[in-house]
Order: sequence, then structure tokens, then C-alpha cells
Amino acid sequence: MKIILVPFIAALSLLGAACTKEQKYTKEQLYKIAVAAEPTVTFILPSGMKTGPSCTDYAEGCVGAHTVRVRGLDLIAVEFETTAQAVYAAKKIRGYYVLNWLLDDVTGEPILEKFATESLEAKKP
Repeated sequence: MKIILVPFIAALSLLGAACTKEQKYTKEQLYKIAVAAEPTVTFILPSGMKTGPSCTDYAEGCVGAHTVRVRGLDLIAVEFETTAQAVYAAKKIRGYYVLNWLLDDVTGEPILEKFATESLEAKKP
């Protein structure tokens, strides 16, 4: 009986580990959620290749940084590979995060803080 139980438990452990894939938002998914909550949300394109936010301004694991305008105010949305990296970056700058995204330039702006916490369910670490 023990011989049969050991492989069964091992198989269940592997299955459980395979099913615990980290939840992430793509840029498109986050944008869709943001626009559903606030129709004024738009991405602001940089004026040139060397302008706008850059991953060099943020922690390791940064995938891309984007300027986003919400009700006439700008914030920077930074995509990370993992939620842990986004949380680490948010701690460093005392910002907000939602899954694998850091929201910069939100703190101290009541309109942006309300949007981040209520519409995107962002948190401060």
C-alpha cells in the first residue's frame, strides 16, 4: 500500500506546482481594465526615441515603462516580469503595484491614488 501511495503523492505535488502559475497582466489587459473604469485613460507616446520613461529608471525585471494619462494627470506604468519584482520596485519608490505592474507618480495625487486603488485594486507594499 505504501509503495502505491508514494508515487500518487509525488504526482499530486507536481500537479499542484504546475497549476500555481503566477497571475500577470499584459499591457492590453491592464489597459482594458483601466479604460472600463475610466474612459479618459490613454497612453502618451514619447516625443522621441530617447525621451519618456525607461527601464533604466527602475529595478531589475523591468519589461517596459509607459506614460499613461488619467483625467489629465500623468502616471508611469512599469511592467515587470514578476509580481515580486513589482512589489520590490514599489517599496523602493513608495509607490503602488498591481500584480506585475508598478504605478509611479501616483502617490500624493488624490485623483490618481483613487483611480489606482479603486479601479485597478493597486496596493502599497
